[in-house]
Amino acid sequence: MQYIDGKDLYSMFNFGTYYIMKQRSYLNDINVFPVPDGDTGNNLLHTMKTISLESSPTKSFRDTLESISSSALVGARGNSGVIFAQFVNGLYKSNSFDTEISFKQFSRLVEKSVVHTYASLSNPVEGTMLTIIKKWSSILKSLEETDISIKEKFNKSYEEINLYLEKTKDMLGVLKEKDVVDSGALGFTLFIKGIVGYYNNEKIEELDLEKIEEIDHHDFDGDAKFRYCTEALVKKNGELNNKLKKELTVYGDSIVIADGKSKFRIHIHTNTPEKVFQHLNKYGKIESAKVDDMQLDISLKNSKSKRVLVTDSIADISPSILADNNVVVIPVNIIVDQVSYLDKRGISNEVLFDLIEKSSEYPKSATPSIKYINDLFSRLLLNFTEIIIITVSKKLSSTYRVIFQEAKKLQQKGKNITVIDSKNNSGSEGLLLLSAINLMKENVSTKDIIRIIKEEREKTEILVCLKTFKYATLSGRVPKKIGKFAVKIGLRPIMTLKNGNGAAFSFAFSKKKITKKIVKYVKKDMKKNKIKSYAIVHCLAEAEASEYKEIFTSIIGFPPAYICPISSATAIHSGKGTVAIAYIKS
Repeated sequence: MQYIDGKDLYSMFNFGTYYIMKQRSYLNDINVFPVPDGDTGNNLLHTMKTISLESSPTKSFRDTLESISSSALVGARGNSGVIFAQFVNGLYKSNSFDTEISFKQFSRLVEKSVVHTYASLSNPVEGTMLTIIKKWSSILKSLEETDISIKEKFNKSYEEINLYLEKTKDMLGVLKEKDVVDSGALGFTLFIKGIVGYYNNEKIEELDLEKIEEIDHHDFDGDAKFRYCTEALVKKNGELNNKLKKELTVYGDSIVIADGKSKFRIHIHTNTPEKVFQHLNKYGKIESAKVDDMQLDISLKNSKSKRVLVTDSIADISPSILADNNVVVIPVNIIVDQVSYLDKRGISNEVLFDLIEKSSEYPKSATPSIKYINDLFSRLLLNFTEIIIITVSKKLSSTYRVIFQEAKKLQQKGKNITVIDSKNNSGSEGLLLLSAINLMKENVSTKDIIRIIKEEREKTEILVCLKTFKYATLSGRVPKKIGKFAVKIGLRPIMTLKNGNGAAFSFAFSKKKITKKIVKYVKKDMKKNKIKSYAIVHCLAEAEASEYKEIFTSIIGFPPAYICPISSATAIHSGKGTVAIAYIKS
């Protein structure tokens, strides 16, 4: 076996998947760079598993490498996974051989790929996977003319790279301090071990890759400079220029771009994932996206509480309140032109309505995936003994049903997990969540929290001033004939909730008259009941929200608990210019 064909190449990667799978936990444990989030093993395994599952091996080296390259881009996850994908893409882009290649030709492909891989990073750092790839290339080159078999050459390369791996500890301060090698560097070394395993005809366990459990989370031991670990797979609308990497630096760091034949994948740590995605739309169509809240993961890990609050992204509440109280938010999906964005993480209302103007189809919302919810609950139960979940009204969204069903499975296994149907949405759901936050701070028992929230949900009101019927009509919430007629005559509705369902409360032909009616209703309500707390929410209507704050602070006697934008899942139906007051009566 002096040449490498497509079947050989696929087997080399497949064996690499096996060795990374066997060391996944250890790779997670030693993950300290670029952030100590304990997920390198998970990310590399996901990347390699996708290559093994999705690639189509043939005898042709060229065809198999193209298939592996495409699969690597689709499956790349995390900093290490995207760097590995770029290495594979570098092999593919440098390749001009067809059926099979010699060891020397393979060595030269690796040498060229080193340049591609380094170029993919905004700030290449030595002591990491990059260093191992570069060193392996130089070892392969030194073995090109030796009079030994391909098997012996790869064995020799592994022996040398394994010895060199230890030296990388001294190349990066954090590695030296923790006395560990970089987890990505070890991961790539295990990939090389897989190549050797294939050529040595080692017996490995037959893997049922579909059943390998994947753990998608960050396990931090330290601080994160930016909040969100953000990734996207983008179908290109042309050749990718070298400017993108520099352009993305304004949004964050840890930037890696793996550029393939028709797609590219980016990885970045940022505070504004929605702006990153908006920027990427200039370069093509986002096919998939992922946003992990690294700072929340740190807070949850360090939390001393035994209880955790969970809600869905339809609950409108100040982000600072959520962050300060370690509330976990399950984002619903916003579908625009068949691209799925995570509500409040991957898309903002500014971006949403910009996309609506360009979109051929009106956006829709979709429930979170069952796997996402199941993985989330399983992770939370590692750190907490009780989970309390407050959801959007089950009559308004099937999000409640999906969350309830997954919670029920865990309840049947003896887990302490409670789901409360808020019978509300938007600002009124957010206020119920705020009540639960305050009750937990006061160490109120879970039983009493559940009772109080169920009592308060019957005392909530939300009065929503829509600027137009246009968006409610486009989204299907209002019949087309009625909606078009209302838009034509300039009729504006006040929407509310009755028994968990949306309902029209009143109508008027101007914002002034709408506001007057809402004020009148609140004053009337206050004659019967005091208002315990209230909030103002809006969709791209900051001036109107400020006006409501002034009006209702004067009427109620104290300022709102918060003012914040509404969820994009709600904005699809209410539209731009919406403003609302939500309150809980004593």
